[in-house]
Amino acid sequence: MASKPSTAWYASTQLLSKSRPLSQSIPSPFKLSTQPAPPLTALWTASEIAEAINGETVKWGPPGTISTDTRTMNPSINQWFFAISGQNFDAHDFVSPDLYQKGCVGVIGRRVCENWDMGFVRFGFGDDSATALVRMAKYARERFNGCVVGVTGSVGKTTTRAMVALALERCGLVYQTIGNQNNRIGVGLSLIGIPGGAEMAVLELGMCRKGEILELARMCEPNVRVVLNVGAAHLENFGSLEEIADAKGEILREVKAGDVCILNADDPLVSGLPVPPGVKKVFFGQRPGCDVRLLCAEATNGGHGVKVVLERGAEMVKFVISSPGVHLALNACAAAAVATTLGVPLAQVGESLSRFSPVHMRSELETAQNGIRIINDVYNANPTSTTAAISSLKAIDCSGKRVAILGDMLELGPTEIKAHEIVLNQCRDARIALIALLGKRFLAAAENLNIAGNANVICSLNVNSLAWQITPMLRSTDVVLVKGSRRMQMERIVDAIKST
Repeated sequence: MASKPSTAWYASTQLLSKSRPLSQSIPSPFKLSTQPAPPLTALWTASEIAEAINGETVKWGPPGTISTDTRTMNPSINQWFFAISGQNFDAHDFVSPDLYQKGCVGVIGRRVCENWDMGFVRFGFGDDSATALVRMAKYARERFNGCVVGVTGSVGKTTTRAMVALALERCGLVYQTIGNQNNRIGVGLSLIGIPGGAEMAVLELGMCRKGEILELARMCEPNVRVVLNVGAAHLENFGSLEEIADAKGEILREVKAGDVCILNADDPLVSGLPVPPGVKKVFFGQRPGCDVRLLCAEATNGGHGVKVVLERGAEMVKFVISSPGVHLALNACAAAAVATTLGVPLAQVGESLSRFSPVHMRSELETAQNGIRIINDVYNANPTSTTAAISSLKAIDCSGKRVAILGDMLELGPTEIKAHEIVLNQCRDARIALIALLGKRFLAAAENLNIAGNANVICSLNVNSLAWQITPMLRSTDVVLVKGSRRMQMERIVDAIKST
């Protein structure tokens, strides 16, 4: 069975020298090479796994990548199954000889089933699965000699991470977080998944509570540390935005000499974060004096794109992102700050970002077979991102009606109803003809604003019921925004619209 890693990566035509300092990572002047990217090889041997987790090789198995989900294992790829136990499940219960047919060549865990005939590496004495995973992740970071970029912030982590990876595409093999794996398990798996030959890794770091960013930063030890913004996401777990800023700022706490901190100059809660003396700070944003400055961010192509103009010293670049959402320009500015700090010319950054496509379910413009255009932004929601999405809807040319379908924004704490009222007021605009609301928070906000009974406002506490009510009201010329927090399952409404 061939061994091929299952990873998200960008291959290019030039490799970085691992011996260069970070500030000299890319040669100047910037030149492309005709050398092919190196082949990807197996990521983990049984002995490496045992050493990484301080465990025991009970039975040898061939090299392979790491999987934590038996449902997504690929029979064409050698994979070790890492048995993670959670509050409501124990992955050891899914270990059976049936996994052989899915490409499983071994198990990493406390135990295996009877008649297990493949590899087995047992956790170290007293370790649980989370501890073993963190051990393995730190081992992976120690053996990775490339540059790690860590991105955090309340809004835009995934989009900016994808933009950074794209902006660095000419810098060798650039690996990035797969999907939305930005918690302890996810960041650990991302580190474990870095393929052989990778020169850079771009990881996103998320949090719900104080201390989580510090733990993730210690795990991945970024060479470049990016703080995008501070907003009300997860506010119910904090007392104020200042406390959220302190928690986000944990990514900067143990920064080392030679590392770089990339900070949003437009957000005072970010620009004022303490950085240890002697550490380079790079500011991005619209404010004069930024190292990378956003000079222009405006909707173009009938609202289907964003015109961006960036400036860095004497350099200037203009390009268009083919996606709705003026807010994407600041994400692009952050990505440009990272890439130019690592030596990529600003002109090359602009060329790369002009080919950016939105991450699935994040400002993703789709056209259904019935002709309805959908701004699919259902992955998550908070007041900042929802307001930006509503602005995108208003900016899109539309011969029919603009429709805002919004699900509750969760984890906002005591001010949650007020936050929903503020967002809902953004929809009370002649450019938005129909509003559909899902959840008790938006319902309360609509009642407080005395619009719950309006003919153009639909409220529901059930996602299937809302889909049933709204779809007959849509026409092929309409543009529909669908957005809400992850637990609201707003993708069901997207699917319903597509199937009408």
